[in-house]
Parts: sequence; structure tokens; C-alpha cells
Amino acid sequence: METLNARLDRLKSRLDTLVAAKPQYSALATHPAAIDVVITNNEINDLHGTGPLVKRILRGRTNLLSIRFYDDWGRHDLGDWDIRLPRTGLDRAESYRKVIGLLAGCRVHSVLCVPYGIDDLMSAIAIHDIFGGGISWAGLAGYVMDDQNIAVDRVPDSVMREFMERCSLRLATHPELRVAYERKYGLPFFLLPAVAPDALVTLETARETLAREPHRTPRGALLGSFWDQSWFDRLCEALETSGYAIDWFGNHRSPWLEFSARKLESARIQTLGVVPEERLAAELRRYPFVIVPAGSLEAGESNRSVASLSLPGRIIFAAATSQTPILVVGSERTCAARFVKHFGIGETVPYDGAALKAAMDRLSSAPVQQEMRRRAARIGPAFSDRGAVEWLERSVELGRAADMRFEDVFARYCIEP
Repeated sequence: METLNARLDRLKSRLDTLVAAKPQYSALATHPAAIDVVITNNEINDLHGTGPLVKRILRGRTNLLSIRFYDDWGRHDLGDWDIRLPRTGLDRAESYRKVIGLLAGCRVHSVLCVPYGIDDLMSAIAIHDIFGGGISWAGLAGYVMDDQNIAVDRVPDSVMREFMERCSLRLATHPELRVAYERKYGLPFFLLPAVAPDALVTLETARETLAREPHRTPRGALLGSFWDQSWFDRLCEALETSGYAIDWFGNHRSPWLEFSARKLESARIQTLGVVPEERLAAELRRYPFVIVPAGSLEAGESNRSVASLSLPGRIIFAAATSQTPILVVGSERTCAARFVKHFGIGETVPYDGAALKAAMDRLSSAPVQQEMRRRAARIGPAFSDRGAVEWLERSVELGRAADMRFEDVFARYCIEP
């Protein structure tokens, strides 16, 4: 039986043949400069959390190829070139063939992989094995945003370990995720949080008038996505008797969940969709609080990985750009709850109508508004994306964080229950 090394040698030989012939096998074959590659599971756009963050940390990069494996959210919006490759799972030989067919004739400078599925990881491994070590090679970076290996086993340990060991730089968006992967794989990770646009980060406490108008239903905002049907259903039920109307800024269409018009109406939720970030920051300043749904961490919840180890990036966006207090609905053991508690910028309540209404009333009071907005204004600049593109490029080349700006902001951060 042909060994893996022999198969790799044969595939590399095929690559040399393709490069010499310069066929129309790859649209990139004649590109003169070294390229950077970003690998994600889904297409990149503003309709899901990974999209805005990936675009932000790669803004302005040229000679960028974006590889993905699913189109679930609409039009792709990143890279000088982009391609959706067919999924091959654990078929290593086929992964190498895909890479050779796509990149024949290219010089690869670096790879940034946001691991979520097996195909993402196998393609990153293939590019590393075929192109890594070349004269233009800077390195392979892994950026974990959502867990698919620790709380759930969507990605086998053997594949994740192989990928992580090949990475010259390993990143995570927040401390809980970093610690979980460091403990499991014994490899160092650095923090790169879901940074917010520097141009929108407010340096002074917002002064918008938030007083309730007589005879008008008080309003709050709902921000971000639901990753479990129970989150939506239970939040709607809890809001029915709250006396508040809610404006939802986010993607209210999902391939997996049902957002019933009847439930939205009963909960007084108005869907406003995904709006440009400049408008979103300005709009959020008008509300006394922003609701962010999270997991209850109860038995039967289908998206436990998202619930237990994810930190919604829109929390950071709201705090940094509008300073609006955050109301996390879900378990106090979620990453979202720890974040708002640590920085003193919000509260967490369960999916319970009375508890939710009491929290909305508290957060709407003038003294709480003033204090929480002051705290958000203090931390906002630490989560700015100023220099993030250069920071990432330099960190990949160094194999470590280029500086400690993101480590410092989470100093003394407690991740234990």
C-alpha cells in the first residue's frame, strides 16, 4: 500500500508538472506575487458573526484568496479571488488534489484558517504540507472563534491536533476558548478579540436622552443571532408581559431556525435586519439596553458548544461603539455573562418574564445608565481594530502576539464559575 509520504511526493511531483506547463487549471497560476489565503467554513459577509470580524482583521490586504465550503448566508464579500471548494471530509489525498488544482503555479505567503469543520482543517494542512517552508512562506495561523472540538466532537481530535501542531500562531477570541484549547492540546494560544471599527469607537460617554416619553411604550434593542430554537421561543415568551417593545438588529432569516411572525408580534419584536455598522452604532445609542440571547446550558439544548464556549462579538461592538448596557438572557455561566460582569457593563438574567422585566427597568434607570456607559467608554478603545491588520500580519511572522494589547485588556479575567 502506498505510504502517505509517497503519496505526498507524487502529488508534489504533479504540482511541479502543472507549474511547468502553466495550464488553465488554476486562475491563479500566472499571478506574479505571493498570495495570502484565508480559509473559512462559510462565505464571508455581514449576515453572520464570522464575516464582519474576518473582514475587519484582513481589511486592505491585497493578493488575498478566500476559500470556503458552504454558502448558507448569501453573497461572498472578501478577497481578490474566492472559491467554494467541494467537501471531501477526511479524504486526505483528495484534499491535496484540491489544493494542487487550485494553487498550481502560486507562491503562498501565509494561511489564516478559522477552523469549524473538517474540510477547513484538511485544506489548511494540505497547503501547509505542499507550500510551507518555501522562500516566501510566513506561516499558518489558526483563529478559533467557535468551538467544534471540545464541547462537541464535530472535528476529530486527531485532525485538530495535527492542524494545531502545524500552526506557527494560534489565536482565540476570548479567554474561555483559549484556556479550553490550551488545556486540551498543551499548545500556546494568544487572544485576538472581536475588535470593533476604530472609527466608530466612542471616547466620551454618550449623552443621548433616554428618558421615557409619556404614553409611549418603552423600547429596547435586540442584537445578534439565535443559535438555538429554544433561545428564540423562550425569549419571546418572556417578553410578552414585559411592557417593552423590542427592535431587533440582526439577521432574522435562518437556514435552521423558525422565527414565527406570530411569536414576534406577541413579543412586540420588530425585525430591522442587518444594517450598516455606522448606522447600527448610532441607533444603539438611543436605547437603554441591548438584549443579547445566550444559552441556558440546560439539558436538551442543541447548540451547547455555542452556548458554553462562544462570546458573541456584537457584545463588544455595542459596548465599544454605543456604550449601551448589555442584557444577556441565559445562564450566568456563559462567556457573554462573564464578559459583561467582569467589565461591569450589563446584567444577566434567565429566560423568565419577571426577571427580564425587572432587569430592563433597572438598566433603564438614569444612575445605572450613567455608570455602565462610563465603564463601556473606558474599555472601548482597548477593543478597537486600529492596527489589527498589521498586528495580525506581524504576529503570523513572529509566531506569537506582536504585542500584549489584547492580553492586557483581559488581565485578571476570571473564567471559573
